[in-house]
Amino acid sequence: MAQTKSTGGTKKSPGKKTKAPPQKKAPKTAKKTSARTKKKSGTKKPAKKKSPGFFHEVKKTVLGIAILVSVCLTAAMLVDIFIQAGRPVAPKSQMDRKVAPEAHPQDPVPVPPRQKPLPRKTKHPSTDEPKLISKAKGLKEKSHAPGKSSIPKTPVPKEGSDIVYEVYDDVTPTPPKKAVRPQKDNFVPRIAIIIDDIGYNKELAMGLLNINKNITFAILPFSPSGTQLARSLSAKGAEVMLHLPMEPTQYPKVNPGPGALLSSMSPDELLTQLRKDIHAVPGTVGANNHMGSRLTADSDKMNQIFTVLKQNNMFFVDSRTSAESKGEQSARMFQLKFSHRDVFLDNFQNVEYISGQIKKLIKQAKDHGSAIGIGHPHQATLDALKREIPKLKGKVRLVPASRLVEVPKS
Repeated sequence: MAQTKSTGGTKKSPGKKTKAPPQKKAPKTAKKTSARTKKKSGTKKPAKKKSPGFFHEVKKTVLGIAILVSVCLTAAMLVDIFIQAGRPVAPKSQMDRKVAPEAHPQDPVPVPPRQKPLPRKTKHPSTDEPKLISKAKGLKEKSHAPGKSSIPKTPVPKEGSDIVYEVYDDVTPTPPKKAVRPQKDNFVPRIAIIIDDIGYNKELAMGLLNINKNITFAILPFSPSGTQLARSLSAKGAEVMLHLPMEPTQYPKVNPGPGALLSSMSPDELLTQLRKDIHAVPGTVGANNHMGSRLTADSDKMNQIFTVLKQNNMFFVDSRTSAESKGEQSARMFQLKFSHRDVFLDNFQNVEYISGQIKKLIKQAKDHGSAIGIGHPHQATLDALKREIPKLKGKVRLVPASRLVEVPKS
């Protein structure tokens, strides 16, 4: 039997099945490599990234807030600059600045530093600004014991020194304080003359008392001779009032002196200082303001002051250094006896001028039934009163200030 040559390998025997040689499986590492290759080739979906618009919005919001804050701060700074430019800052102590040097009573009316003197012909300065008359000198500071009080330092004035006062020539009451009384046959108009700033000159005070015992004396607290004069004048039958120092609009350039009530005081500080002032003037039956063009225009402060005056059964006479004074409305609220000044007698220390002001006071009394004049312890005032008071007989009757106060009617 002939054998055939195989061309592709061994020849299968007929009738026998041959098994195909097993194929080698690809190693697992190859599959992993292939998967990694697919990942690199971008077949897998990329992970979701945060939208770039979110960060952009956050940045815009933060930037907007920063700009808004900057604008608010700038506006606040500008407002603060304008406010501070229009109003002086009070010093730490109420006596940080010294008052003007002493002037002789016969000299022309002195004026505070940095102000031009008023011409002699001008008898009625503008009511927009008060006229300041200064005769004060040498006030020493005395501090309170640490921790006892936050009230400003109380200065101790030197013996024989005078003080500063402010007046408004034409601050008129609105409405008139009194209606014209029926003119009866026996009716005589009444006037009261209050002499402020008592406590610095004993001789002038006693000289005024010798003119007429119905002159009322308003004594400054903590003045060198104030307490002694209060006792002496009361013992001789004169009426004594507290001349209460209050903050003027020119503070701290113009200082009301020892015992002053200031707008910066808390209610406790103000009431404590007021009680000290009352205690410093024994026998006082009433009070009127020394300066006070700022404080009397503050209704809250006046209400606080009148609570203490009411407790002490005292009346109040408004010196009217401000047209904006809230004294009358506070007196009405507390049912406190009240009146106000009608005429300043000695804005100019000249006997003829003061005599003319006394005549003006008499006319006011005839028109309204009564009137109150305020003067100061100057030699010219003493001389004018010596001349004019004897002439009052048959025209008006001079009475103490307490006789011309009453609870304001609503």
